Amino acid sequence: METAKILKVRRLLDGEFTFTESRVVVEKELPIYVNGEHLATASLVPSMEREFVAGYLFGQGFIESAEEIITLEITEKGATAVLADSSIVSGRKTKTSYRIVSGGGRTAYFESTVLPPLVRSNLKIHRKDIFRAMNTLFENALLYRETGGVHSAALFDAEIHPLCIVEDIGRHNTMDKAIGYALLNKIDCAETFMVSTGRMASEMVSKICRAGIPLVATKTAVTDIGLEMGEQCGLTIIGFVRDAGSKMHTDMEIRVFKKAQMKIYTGAHRVL
Repeated sequence: METAKILKVRRLLDGEFTFTESRVVVEKELPIYVNGEHLATASLVPSMEREFVAGYLFGQGFIESAEEIITLEITEKGATAVLADSSIVSGRKTKTSYRIVSGGGRTAYFESTVLPPLVRSNLKIHRKDIFRAMNTLFENALLYRETGGVHSAALFDAEIHPLCIVEDIGRHNTMDKAIGYALLNKIDCAETFMVSTGRMASEMVSKICRAGIPLVATKTAVTDIGLEMGEQCGLTIIGFVRDAGSKMHTDMEIRVFKKAQMKIYTGAHRVL
């Protein structure tokens, strides 16, 4: 299925309206059924749907590994998963809450009082490689360049090779797809790091910590609870990553950064 389509629009340029074409992101609704029960309906870009469902189930605590998924199918009617534990959905409902997350959408069942496990990794990354990874993310963000309407995330190995580059309408979706890719491909997340365009609020940080990814760098900010959670779980969080020569679009101008910069909020020992 296509991820973008062309629409006719009227554009205001130099005080005059003209007819032109514009590419917009395709948004798909994906109902998710687990062991015969409707769990949630996601809005996402129609790509990497199996990875998204696997990552979503993991991030929400319904599974601990891909081995717990017996079958996972994507059809025109939605996603259908059969888990080894047939009682997991009803069991989670009794001890968790359905809440609205910081991105404005809803996440299924979130245990806000339970911290993710401690991140255990000896990974260290040079600062120049963090800039390199973020630049790679931007260079491969083709859907963003076409539409300006998506978030991006990428998972890299210790040699700075991109394992998975994802774009989606929601920053949570990019995270779920990247983590789901790692789960389904049996990648040891302790030997990886992530770069993202999304804000690191607590729900994003929780998913990264659950996956055991030791470092995340974003072009934007972190929230106070996200920072606190990352610090308690041993996650390295880096924000406002700007390489020399990178551009930031504002309402009034395009700002070009003359010097490379970043803010290391937690876990500075992993950055060389």
